Amino acid sequence: MSNLAAAESRESRFPIVPLTAMSFAAFAYVTFEMFAVGLISPMARDLDVSESRIGLLMTIYAGVVAVVTIPAMIWLGRFDKRTIFLATLGFLITGIVVQALTVNYSMLAVGRITAALTHGVFWALVGPMAARMSPGHTGKAVGIVSVGSTMALVVGSPLATWLGGLIGWRPTTWVLGALTVAALMVLLPTVPSLPPLPRDLASQEKRSMPWGLISLVLFLMLAVTGVFAAYTYLGLILSETAGANFVSIGLFVFGALGLLGVTVATRTVDRRMLRGSVHTTALFLIAAILGQLAFGLSGVLSTALIFLAIIVFGGAYGALPTLGTTIFLHAGRHNPDAASSLYVVTYQVGIASGAALGAVAVDASWTAGTLWIMAGLSLASTLVLALWSRPLLR
Repeated sequence: MSNLAAAESRESRFPIVPLTAMSFAAFAYVTFEMFAVGLISPMARDLDVSESRIGLLMTIYAGVVAVVTIPAMIWLGRFDKRTIFLATLGFLITGIVVQALTVNYSMLAVGRITAALTHGVFWALVGPMAARMSPGHTGKAVGIVSVGSTMALVVGSPLATWLGGLIGWRPTTWVLGALTVAALMVLLPTVPSLPPLPRDLASQEKRSMPWGLISLVLFLMLAVTGVFAAYTYLGLILSETAGANFVSIGLFVFGALGLLGVTVATRTVDRRMLRGSVHTTALFLIAAILGQLAFGLSGVLSTALIFLAIIVFGGAYGALPTLGTTIFLHAGRHNPDAASSLYVVTYQVGIASGAALGAVAVDASWTAGTLWIMAGLSLASTLVLALWSRPLLR
């Protein structure tokens, strides 16, 4: 009976409320980051620029994150993580306001860059914070936080696309701002203070980077670059294969399957992080092949195949952040802040590279080329993880 009581006590101490609040903050941040995915055409028309220039805003955003994150984390390491975490949302709110008030492309870029300055810090903090708040349940805690980013795809991106078509993308930006303020109000009373670790603990094993972690950087870079070569232009892919009327529906399906993916990953990641990651990148390859087949057909068959591709793509993408964060924290467990920062930078460089590669294909009027890029890089990432990372980490 005492063992049962102890187990129940441990479960009751699991910090579900603050983790859920952090997940809500992730929802707001990712919705803003991916804001243009479903609104790329109206934003381009309104600002009198090409669609590829709007797509390249993701490259600018991710590039800023990649450059700023590690130096920022080194400098901010002396402060309470809760304080820095909440401050990142202040930058997000400022970026949202600038985007809502923008009158030209340059001003829009300034708004995006403002939010990007702390985007990497937000994600570099969220994994280690969840792990410290939930000792013994790292995968579960990271999975709960990752639900927010997935819900941004399930609800945030489709809703932004729908609202953007209904009331315009600027008013939709204000709606996102209101949601972000709400997230901050939830976080203030729920996230606990997390002072920096003692110097002797925080600096353990900084002498060298484990080869397993180096291999994971290459794996994640290839996977994310391939994913965002296609995902950045998913609205265009849907429009060309299924029709413009299916863009919002397709983005919702992508996100809905992403929620399923993160749910499965959360339940299995502590036991099968390596195997699950291999399966995820293999599914990206399958989705790219299905998408290519859709471009070769027309009518109902094309629509059916592109939605099948989106189902596979969305499910795999939903699992990737949980698996990736957990496997990086496992490989760099003696210095989780550094491992998390490295994960964030790698992910953002992948986003920037993918958006840029996809822009080349779109500018050449070859939207299907985004899926060819995804197929090749997904295959390469699968081989790196299976043949290099897995023997080092299992």
